[in-house]
Amino acid sequence: MSLTELFHRQTLCVALAPDQLTSLIRHGKRVLPGSATRIALEAADGHWQGALAALRSHLGAAPVAMPVSVGLAARWCQFAVLPWSDALLDADSAERFLAAQFGAIFGEAARGWTITCDDAPYGQPRLACAIERELLDTLDSIISERGAHCVSVEPMLSIAWRAIAASKPQAFALVEPGRLVLAAVERGRIVALQAQPLRGAWQAELAQAWQRWILRAPELADITQVALVSIDAQVQAAQAPAGFHAASLAPAPGPAFAAAAMVGG
Repeated sequence: MSLTELFHRQTLCVALAPDQLTSLIRHGKRVLPGSATRIALEAADGHWQGALAALRSHLGAAPVAMPVSVGLAARWCQFAVLPWSDALLDADSAERFLAAQFGAIFGEAARGWTITCDDAPYGQPRLACAIERELLDTLDSIISERGAHCVSVEPMLSIAWRAIAASKPQAFALVEPGRLVLAAVERGRIVALQAQPLRGAWQAELAQAWQRWILRAPELADITQVALVSIDAQVQAAQAPAGFHAASLAPAPGPAFAAAAMVGG
């Protein structure tokens, strides 16, 4: 088998956040030993351009192109849980429905977003995610420049949920650089979301953020299990505020914890 054939059987998993790029190479569910990488980034404005510039350099240093799977920090995604509509049954009408819903929530900015939603059962609310079209186009261009193709692009929110779903939490909190996302879960699906900026230490803000969410959505008050995940590193149990517990995840290989979570997806 040639070196090129071997690499094309592998996938480069890259997780992008304002302050870091982490990556590793996987073959199926197996991580290639020694492939884990973490690149610290200047995150002064938190814009995605810096992360994509780092990705271009990172791909250029690889010995040969291989398929790329990308995880994006929630900082660069917008989420909404949308009510069911029969418009979702047709691709064209679904696109118009999603655009109208996000436009009503987020305003004119939504015109420049690519929006998709999950495949919840008929009649059930849908979890939808929007990402800047310019970000996706730039990402595709960078990967194509290398002669590779993009296997998938998804938010770290969904990647984190898959990593902890087997433990069946009632809710979970995802801590990212500059962003905190709270999610409530029913029957194995995310059914409610609350995202907000994270300006200080997450330990100080997490419990307060949860209490504010309960005030706005009293139906969440009965939730007693809130799992905690951070894309920077594995959260230790002692770090979790009262009422939260560190999610049980496999240890990260080297420094690439965020990318390692993608292997389980």
